[in-house]
Amino acid sequence: MRKMVLTMAVAGLAALGATASASAAPTTTCENSGTVKLSPGLSTSPQVQNITVKGTLSNCAGEENTLTSGKYVAHLKTTEAVTCEALTGPGAATEGTVVLKWGKGNGNSNGTFSQPLTELPTTVSGLVEKGPFEGETISGAVQQTFEGGAGCGVPPEGKKNAKKVKKGTVTGTLSIS
Repeated sequence: MRKMVLTMAVAGLAALGATASASAAPTTTCENSGTVKLSPGLSTSPQVQNITVKGTLSNCAGEENTLTSGKYVAHLKTTEAVTCEALTGPGAATEGTVVLKWGKGNGNSNGTFSQPLTELPTTVSGLVEKGPFEGETISGAVQQTFEGGAGCGVPPEGKKNAKKVKKGTVTGTLSIS
């Protein structure tokens, strides 16, 4: 009888643990808009791109969330040399870091970040490693548009060389959960 009670108690605790671990952290979702800068810039010659994304997070909402807005800076690098073709494909993979600044007195969140280089709708991902939301994942859906993106690699009429694509914008959402 004692063995049966002990077995039922262990099974009950295991079930409670499974329920607790299955419940997800509350999600905070923000509107995301910003600028994207590429260096050395996209052309028909393959080159690794250094990418700086500076953005604003607004209208943040979620359960147990008191942070309603912020700014961020992401420093990324393509994982391989890319050309103008990256803009029309599923996206060149990037790796890097992000600092989310939640405003005076709220601290900063630091972590890893990835935002594929493309003009097609894509997703962002990352992990908050320090600060508010520590241990939570970053996700979102974004759209990037680059100045000269459609004509990347095509010289303007009467010119011998095409201008490199170096600047763009990003819009979409960013969630932390």
